[in-house]
Amino acid sequence: MLTPPETYFAQALRYIRVETEMTPEALALAIDMAPSEISRLEHGYRRPRYDTMKRLAKGLEVPCWQMVWLAEQLEKGVRADDLRWPPSG
Repeated sequence: MLTPPETYFAQALRYIRVETEMTPEALALAIDMAPSEISRLEHGYRRPRYDTMKRLAKGLEVPCWQMVWLAEQLEKGVRADDLRWPPSG
């Protein structure tokens, strides 16, 4: 069974948020989004549009490409424990 792409982005979003020591509520406040929407994104219930990805990246203070890079690494099967964060670009 294939994993939907939004699942990898969800995992990447949560990973980065935890690594940056930000709560879902703080991220939501920083980007003017409901905490419930952050939760839906982190659980893969929502597929973010590009503008939403940019807002999330800004709130997390990371470049958007890092979120995409991380999602791609997870999709390739790289374990989160084996990742070097933040990636060098």
